[in-house]
Amino acid sequence: MYTKIQKQIVREVNIKVKALFKVTPVPAHGYDHVARVVKNAIVIAKAVKANIFLCELAAVLHDVGRTLEKKGSHAKNNSTNTHHELSYKLCREWFRKDKIFSLLTKEEKIILLYAVRYHYNNAADKYQEAIILRDADKLDALGNIGVKRAKIFFKNDYLALRSDFRFKYDMYNWLITNKARQMANDQNLMRPINEYQVKLLKKEIKPVSL
Repeated sequence: MYTKIQKQIVREVNIKVKALFKVTPVPAHGYDHVARVVKNAIVIAKAVKANIFLCELAAVLHDVGRTLEKKGSHAKNNSTNTHHELSYKLCREWFRKDKIFSLLTKEEKIILLYAVRYHYNNAADKYQEAIILRDADKLDALGNIGVKRAKIFFKNDYLALRSDFRFKYDMYNWLITNKARQMANDQNLMRPINEYQVKLLKKEIKPVSL
């Protein structure tokens, strides 16, 4: 499926990213999440006959900025320091300095940077790899794993958790590829979301009185 060089790139980048998350663990967005997004991306890429190599690589790299979100000057809460923007900046730095990335073409690097930078933006559809990455990432936010990840990530922040579950319906609505939509439906990924959403809503019901 891959050339010898592509296999080398995927292997070394995976090692690099896995080591990064080991040093800087990120609740609900660690390497286990990355691995699931990679798996989803490959399945979708095969189904739509996209560039599987670039889709896998984009999935491996998409959340590296999560390790920088709460560090030093990056901790400021503004649009230039969101995890997707930090991921883009870190990948761009790696592309310039790390020898393994010199094996990529300029066009491949641009596609990867675009996909990583806009893996949250449903209107960013210049490259098919970006669309596939977003679908693959969304699938891991749904189903039982999506419920588990949300509870871990937001902990006792009830309002943030409620907001996240509302956002999950938006995620499902914005699944673009037919394959991702099929995967979500075949695996009934919205059922756990609906069930937990009802559970959250019921907590807000209080008796009314005159």
